[in-house]
This record gives sequence, C-alpha cells and structure tokens, in this order.
Amino acid sequence: MTKVLLGAALAAAVLVAAASASRSHNLKLAIVPLPKSAIGSAAQSFSVARDSGPVSNAEAAAHTAHASKATIKKLGRVGGYVLEYGNAFTGATGVTDVHTGIDRYKTAGDARRSLVFWKNQDAKLGALDNPGFSVTSTPVTVPAPAVGTSHFAYLTSYSASNIAPVSGVDEQIADGRYVLRVIVTAGTASVAEALAPQLAQKLDARFRLARKGRLHAKPVKLPKLKAGPPPGGPDLSALALRKSDLAGKVTVLKQYVADPAAVSDFSVIMLPAGPFDVLDQEIEWYPVANEASFYADFENAATLMQQGTIALDLSGLGSGAQGSITEGSYSGGQVFFSSGHLAEFIFMGRQGSVSNVAVMSVAQSAAARIDAAGLGS
Repeated sequence: MTKVLLGAALAAAVLVAAASASRSHNLKLAIVPLPKSAIGSAAQSFSVARDSGPVSNAEAAAHTAHASKATIKKLGRVGGYVLEYGNAFTGATGVTDVHTGIDRYKTAGDARRSLVFWKNQDAKLGALDNPGFSVTSTPVTVPAPAVGTSHFAYLTSYSASNIAPVSGVDEQIADGRYVLRVIVTAGTASVAEALAPQLAQKLDARFRLARKGRLHAKPVKLPKLKAGPPPGGPDLSALALRKSDLAGKVTVLKQYVADPAAVSDFSVIMLPAGPFDVLDQEIEWYPVANEASFYADFENAATLMQQGTIALDLSGLGSGAQGSITEGSYSGGQVFFSSGHLAEFIFMGRQGSVSNVAVMSVAQSAAARIDAAGLGS
C-alpha cells in the first residue's frame, strides 16, 4: 500500500511539473510587462512609448555598443516584449520614463549567462564619458528578488551643457529561462533608485502569476507607427543631401521611415556616395529639444570611444554640429547636428582612408540646408 501511495504521489508530482513546464512554454510575453495601473502614480500621466511591443534579436542588439543580431542569438535569446511609458529625455526633474520587459531564452543557463552580457553592456556605458558629455555607470545594491537565480542593477547618469541631467536604473532578474527587466529614468538618481526595485518586485510577482496560468490580462494597446513628416512640423525631406553635394558617382534612395524613437525620420542612403562607398543620413524630429540634443551627444560620444577616432571641429557650422573620423582598413566619417527638435546623424564609410576634407564638405552642405530651412541655431 505504501509503495502504491508513493507511486501515485510521484506520478502526481510529474504531472504537476509537466503542466507547469507547459504553461511556462506557452507563456504570453505580452501580458507580463507592467501596465500603467500596476506601476502606480509615477506613470499615470504618461502615454505608451512608441518603442513598446515585441523586441527581435536585431532590435535588442541595436541597444548595445557593438553586438550584432548573431551575438544576441548566440546567447540563446528566443524573443522578448517591452512595455514603456513616458519619454526618458524630456529633461523633467521627476520620473520621466518607466520601461518593463521580459526576454525568453532557450534554457535557464542561457538566461543566467545573458545577465553577465547585459551587465557588461551597462558597465561599458561609462566609456562614453568625455569633456563635453559626462557619463557615469556604477552598480547599485537592490533587494534580492523573491525568486530567480541571479540579478543585477546599474545606475547610469548623463549630463552636458546642452541637456538637462538624466539618470536611469537598469535592474534585471533571471528566473528560469526568462529574464525580467526594469528601467526607471528620472531627472535625479535618487528618484530612479527608489522606484526601480519596487517595480522589479511587482514585475517578478506578475511573472510568477503568468507562469502559473493565473494572470488574467490582455496586452496593452500599442501606438501605431506611421512614416511621414512630423505633425505640425517641417518637411524633413528639404534637409536631405543631394547628388550635387558629393563629387563623383552617386546613387540615392530616400524616404520617410517609421522610427520607434523619433516622431519623424527621413532617411537618405547613398550607395555609392561620391568619395565614399556609402553614406547614411538620418534626419529626425523629436518630441522635445532636450531629447534631440541627448541623442546627438550620445551618438557622438559612442563614435569617439572607438579606436582610431579623431574629433573634428565643426563648431563654426552652428546647430550643435559635432563630428569625427575613424581610420582603419574600413574608415568612416561621422557628423551630428541638434537644433531645437531636430537631430541629424550622418555616417560615411569607405574601404581605406577617409578624407577629412570630404567629410567637412558633407557637414557644410548639411548645415547649409538646415539654415536654409530656418531650423538652424
């Protein structure tokens, strides 16, 4: 009789485990991130951010310094989903943005190893620090999650003469083959540090309910992305570089594209591009001027940290012009503008060396078009 009861108990345990594994495998990622009602008063006035929704491996890689889609896939990442409220770079003093998300990996081991990768990505942000763009990134101590095998949290703060200070806490938790993530951005570090652990605990509890099949929720409705001029703003196509701006053979592809970060994005691709093998010009319009300045500063800092990069003095062009040249077997030139809600990102590349004269010429042409449109500063 004892053996029979023991066998029945073991069988029941196996069935429960199998049912739990099945629920975990069929977990709907879209219902796990925190909706506004679960976040509380900090996000009540915020709208759903444009970059909310499914996150592919390519999109995840875009949030790293150098990783590719293949790098993220090698980590074992299967997919992910993010729900974000607010705008991190408005320049306000309180909480400006709340980002919660979940990633699914092939195995629990993959999820744990991915934390090391993402922790290193946060640590590397401090390398962006330069005299014109101050960046600090340090680990912070947060309460251990109720469940999960490992976790970390990093505080990153940015400041510059042309932007309001902004700080963000990134906390991630590995739980089985899933990784939960909370990013709270605010005008001050203390505000972000106070809220992030609270939301991480809420996200962890919500995930455990979902894994057990006890979370009865629907995905939050997402905003629809549309390609086109900014509502009430200028036609950005007037700022596009032309064939006549480059000497030599030029083939141009240009169009408005849907951008999850910017309100509007006019993209210009030249292939070939006169003295360059390729030229990419992204003309973007942001909801607030502080955000346009932040992204221009960030991209400039990211290029300056690359080996073989030398800064160019473009201050005479106005509109916050910054630029650099990166020398190598394949060399590049980079130019960035920010003026009001406008930000421009121009990348040029060619096999062999890049002429600083050619890069300066492109910068001058782009600046002239900004001024002609009455958008210069």
